Amino acid sequence: MAVAVGVWMAVTGVPALLVGLFARRRTRQLRRDGVRVWAIAMYRPHDEGGQLITLQYRLPDGRVAEEFAPTRARRGAPPLLPGNKVLIWYDPADPTEILVYGREGRAADLAFMVVGAILALAGAVIAILAL
Repeated sequence: MAVAVGVWMAVTGVPALLVGLFARRRTRQLRRDGVRVWAIAMYRPHDEGGQLITLQYRLPDGRVAEEFAPTRARRGAPPLLPGNKVLIWYDPADPTEILVYGREGRAADLAFMVVGAILALAGAVIAILAL
């Protein structure tokens, strides 16, 4: 029974670890290779009566792109209000993939990595010791 618990813990920890690692990697790629521009926050009506925050930014060919703003932000970051300018990076190959300055989710990515590593390591130790 302990072997099954250990294997289950390790198997659930690995995806969390991978999610955190890939998110950190993608953030670094966008900061290194992405195009940096200023975007303007806009409110758009939502079907359920609320409003969604979108970011409008201009591409090099003159088109205007609009993407939903990420909701997570670092502690103390001011909320996005209509008309606010915010620095973003976007992937030139896919301009819809953006990274918003101050809303990278570094703490969440690190938490995924730490929890995933702890679960994978603890599960492996439990499974090995139970044999």
